[in-house]
Amino acid sequence: MKSKIVIPLSLGALIVALPAFAHHSGFAFHNERTLVMRGEVTEWFWANPHCLLKFDVMTDSGEIVQWVTETQAPANMIDAGWRKNDLKVGDEVTVTVRPARNGNPVGRIVRVELPDGRTLQLGPSETTGNEYHLSGAPTD
Repeated sequence: MKSKIVIPLSLGALIVALPAFAHHSGFAFHNERTLVMRGEVTEWFWANPHCLLKFDVMTDSGEIVQWVTETQAPANMIDAGWRKNDLKVGDEVTVTVRPARNGNPVGRIVRVELPDGRTLQLGPSETTGNEYHLSGAPTD
C-alpha cells in the first residue's frame, strides 16, 4: 500500500521539478560568446524572478533594435553591488551580454558600464544564473 502512494508522489515531484531545472540551465544563451553594445536604456525592471534591462541599439544601417536582457533576482543583484536606481530610462550604457543561441535580440547580462563611469558586473554566477545565494557567496 505504501508503494502505491510513494511512487506516484515521487513521479509527481520529478515532473514538477523538471521545468525549474530547465529554466535555470542557461542553455538558451551562448556561454562561450559575448557581445558588447552601446545603447539607450528604455526600461529597467527590478523584480523577481529576474531583473530585466531593455535598451535600444542603433545598427550600422541606422535601424533601432530593442534588446531585452536578464540578470538575477534583486537580492542577488544587491549582493553583487547593483541597486534599483543604478539604471534610468534614457541612460547611455555599454552592455556586455551572452546572446541567445536562437539569434533573437535577448541575452544574459555580464556587465553594464554606466554613464558616470561605474561598471556593474555579475560574479561567477552570470553564466548559469543560480550559484549565488543571499550572502553573495558562491554555493558550488
